Amino acid sequence: MAMSAGGERPRIRAFPDPESLARYAARILAQEIREAISARGGCVVALPGGRTPFRTLELLAGETGVEWARTVMVPADERLVGVTDPESNEGLLRRALVDRVQGDRPVVLGWEVEPGLGPEMISQRFQARFLAAVPLLDGRPRLDVLTLGMGSDGHTASLFPGPSYPEEAVALASQNPAGQRRLSLGPLTLRGAGRTHFLVDGQAKAEALAQVLEGPYDPVRWPAQLVARNVSPCEVWCDLAAAALLREQPR
Repeated sequence: MAMSAGGERPRIRAFPDPESLARYAARILAQEIREAISARGGCVVALPGGRTPFRTLELLAGETGVEWARTVMVPADERLVGVTDPESNEGLLRRALVDRVQGDRPVVLGWEVEPGLGPEMISQRFQARFLAAVPLLDGRPRLDVLTLGMGSDGHTASLFPGPSYPEEAVALASQNPAGQRRLSLGPLTLRGAGRTHFLVDGQAKAEALAQVLEGPYDPVRWPAQLVARNVSPCEVWCDLAAAALLREQPR
């Protein structure tokens, strides 16, 4: 449900360390995937790249009772590299989770980066395949489950500080502050999931997390606010180091 920027604060769950955070996240994600499959016969889940989620994805691969063959996994964003490149988010998703699943494996709906294709064309091609795979609610894509990371600069997926992103974008081309071109799910998709979570750890992200959740609403400076302050229900799963600067401490 979309809300105004002054909407309900996300629920925060803080854990003593990254390992306990990852174990909780894996258990709840598995539960939510099972529930989506039970409710409608399948699940489309978008997952983050980067360092923080790797352990969560490893543990998720070992969860039992998940009908992985009924699950479609989407990297929430991607770099302009092939899937075998160490920087590829799809590659990370495959190494950490898909390749570890025993038996039938989930389908991965990747961005299909091809040499010679610009990010706008790749984004358009991805969007067509994505809209054919994801459920629609009132004509809008609805992921069953969305888990996002957050950078120390307040970015999420590949929505970085500086630009204003189109509210109705399903997927888009972007670039990071260093000028590296990226691909990302857009605000329309990121705000429309059935279940939405942020996965955040480390002291280096404490200031950004406090600003995203409790600071003035300024999504140009803190793009993660586009989701965290406009979606309900939304949960932030973090460790105590990341939560250290929050005025309202997690219970």
